[in-house]
Amino acid sequence: MAVMVPFLVIGMMGLLDLGRAFYYQISITNAVREAARYAVQPYYLGLNPACPTIPPIPNPWPTNCVTPADAAITARVNQELQGTGFLVPAGAIQVSPNDQGRTDNFTKGTSGYPIQVSASFKFTFITPIIGQLVGDANGQLTINTSAVFRAEY
Repeated sequence: MAVMVPFLVIGMMGLLDLGRAFYYQISITNAVREAARYAVQPYYLGLNPACPTIPPIPNPWPTNCVTPADAAITARVNQELQGTGFLVPAGAIQVSPNDQGRTDNFTKGTSGYPIQVSASFKFTFITPIIGQLVGDANGQLTINTSAVFRAEY
């Protein structure tokens, strides 16, 4: 019993850690998918939709532009993660094409082009042994996910 209990405890803790990692992966994937869906929907059409000439990127983003700003899409990822217990740093979220590319496509009349939202998150294991086996040298696992949708404007 004295020999087996440490292995059982480490095994149970490892399974809990891997369950947490899957939970984070599923949550981030869902948040990125929702942000990508938000990015492709018409932001505001109004009577006369127009986007600014970029650069520079105006702050705040104009309300009469049909494309949502990168900052709004990034905020949407973390808005979807509210209540999960973690947030993705804003620098780890990328939107492609960026504000300028989406604005250029809109002003040229291009429609149906793909918009990709990607996120990366460093997951830290609680169980040190599992972190060293599955993660990197720091005991962390990098979770990467992305979603691609076609623009609806």
